[in-house]
Amino acid sequence: MDKFFRDIMSLIVARLDGEEVCNREYRKYIEKLVLDGIGGFVIFGGSYEDVKEYLAFLQSLSETPLIIASDIERGVGQQIKGATLIPSQMAIRAGFDIKNERAELESLYSVVSSEALNLGINLTFVPVLDVNTEPDNPIICTRAFSDEPEVVAEYGSFVIKTLEARGLKTCGKHFPGHGSTRLDSHTALPILSGDIDEHITPFRKAIQTGVSSIMAGHLLVSKLDDKPASISESVLNNLLRDKMSFKGVVFTDAMNMKALDRYEHAETLALKAGADVILHPEDPYKSLENISFACKKGLISHERIKQALERVSLLRKNLICLDRKSDRFFVTDFNEISTLEVFKKTFTMVKNELGDIRRHRVTPYLAGFYDSSVKDLFFNNFGGVYDLLQFKDSEQIPLIAIFTNIRGGGKEFDIGEQERSLIKKMVSTKDAIVVSFGNPYVVRFFKEAKTIILTYDFHQIAVSAFLELFNEGLKVKGSLPVKIPWND
Repeated sequence: MDKFFRDIMSLIVARLDGEEVCNREYRKYIEKLVLDGIGGFVIFGGSYEDVKEYLAFLQSLSETPLIIASDIERGVGQQIKGATLIPSQMAIRAGFDIKNERAELESLYSVVSSEALNLGINLTFVPVLDVNTEPDNPIICTRAFSDEPEVVAEYGSFVIKTLEARGLKTCGKHFPGHGSTRLDSHTALPILSGDIDEHITPFRKAIQTGVSSIMAGHLLVSKLDDKPASISESVLNNLLRDKMSFKGVVFTDAMNMKALDRYEHAETLALKAGADVILHPEDPYKSLENISFACKKGLISHERIKQALERVSLLRKNLICLDRKSDRFFVTDFNEISTLEVFKKTFTMVKNELGDIRRHRVTPYLAGFYDSSVKDLFFNNFGGVYDLLQFKDSEQIPLIAIFTNIRGGGKEFDIGEQERSLIKKMVSTKDAIVVSFGNPYVVRFFKEAKTIILTYDFHQIAVSAFLELFNEGLKVKGSLPVKIPWND
């Protein structure tokens, strides 16, 4: 492959499936990408040792350090088996006062940076800088720190400074702000509503703090352009580069998302508009072909490609890359007990009219989206547990645990109308406890509940943390990170 094609290829970051790194045919495909000059990979899934070994091997094949990126908003454990899971960003805001608990929070994020770098990840698509002003947002929600721009800016800047100081490059997302939208860009094109200045406030702070890169969202800002931000020169060049003076690398969001379906050859539009890296295209070689054709036809200028190459080359030169023999970054011994203690800090008591919960007989009912392991934890603690639709009136207090999950293209961000109606009836006729695991806005219909508790994660660790807190009398200290629009 000649230099022209290799230069274009270096502006593409492709997907790497960690579960497939032991598959011979898959390895041949990935290694061909490296030998052809791919800029790097975004890693999804896999086991710690397998992924670590393979990433080090890929770095040894490449003439220039590869960008190895990952979405690890909730720690490396979000993607990699055997790594540490930390609370969601909204939970971090709820549980940690950045002024009084700064050292503890730095310790938590040092676990993230140590594990990432030890594994071979050198750039993280963190932090989420979206301001979640829309309660019905299906894709940001608990991924955001708050619905207040200044709070998001403060916590986002802290994360950037902490990770960058330890050698892990950061990427603020999703510019110019996905927090006021009602659609998931994985499935449709969202429209940003509200004050644009409010939503770019955290990005301004991130740039001042020294964020290495920024991810452009696939969302429409009609006040600025009639094209999505990720392919808009008005957004990427006029706003981000000129007005906000950002000098670092601009990534697109994943190019396989449905938000861009109506735009043919979107990768060429993104590069022309000012993006430097094409992230996660469906077919890297097809993207190479489209971009190369556009360059030869003069649709993308030589100067624009030169700018992108200079920015990406500078970033890659400053990446930390480990060989297979290196153990330079020692992973902190963050055991199960300390993980639970971190999650216990993140619970928020919205109200409690029942006093010491341990004085009451309680029956747990589970609603929303949960698996058998979660159900087993409740059963082992209470000696019984029921699906919500199995509710039968009794003298015992119902503890209603609602599980939601915020993920790309998912449908689990809210509960159905049948479950909502039943819970509304239960809290209006019974002394009831409502606990939200995940999306905090689901409780807005249940203001009549005697006790309302929020946590911002939905998995087994969050459940184990809650059960410990319950058995200790629910001495919850977390603050409320967003405003709940109560529906009376």
